[in-house]
Amino acid sequence: MIDGVMLAILAALMWGFVPVLDKTALASGISIYTAILVRSVGAILVMGLVVMLTGGLKPQEFSVRSVSILMAAGAIAGGIAMVVYFMALQKIGAAKTVPITSIYPLFTIVFSALILRENFDYTNVFIGTLLIVAGLIVLQR
Repeated sequence: MIDGVMLAILAALMWGFVPVLDKTALASGISIYTAILVRSVGAILVMGLVVMLTGGLKPQEFSVRSVSILMAAGAIAGGIAMVVYFMALQKIGAAKTVPITSIYPLFTIVFSALILRENFDYTNVFIGTLLIVAGLIVLQR
């Protein structure tokens, strides 16, 4: 079985490749909205296959709360943020868009502290934030 680190690296490899596919599709003249819809259909087809191969849907796992939260997360990440991401791809390209959007862990820390009341090491967050800002400055040159 593949360990967690290898799975994370595999995910990163795929996430690193997909923006090249996205930008290539946009260069063909497809609208960002159609591109996102087609991309989402691809995701749904793969996830449908994964669900079937792993035992199907389990209705006992569903609750109104969890489904509502996940639908909101899908609308934000898979809808609104995806439109904004594709707009950025069109305007500044994959090589700049992806590193900039990769600052999301900083926002996750803030939202986790505010909403989930999670604790974190302020020194590490401060150092990490400085490194992120430095990276963005280098990227913009």
